Amino acid sequence: MKFIGLFLLIIGFVSLLIGFTGANLMALNWVNQWGETIGWAIRIGVTILGGILHFIYRHED
Repeated sequence: MKFIGLFLLIIGFVSLLIGFTGANLMALNWVNQWGETIGWAIRIGVTILGGILHFIYRHED
């Protein structure tokens, strides 16, 4: 779960940073189908979920 959390956190941050430039990741291109506001909400949600998972399971190895 720690790896999944870190993966979601990184993908979320990259998506947020790239989203500010107007570009988009091909894997997350579907988020804009529901509009810009929902797309940003999904990006932020993925980032927060990844951060929570990584924080909770940070001591598991």
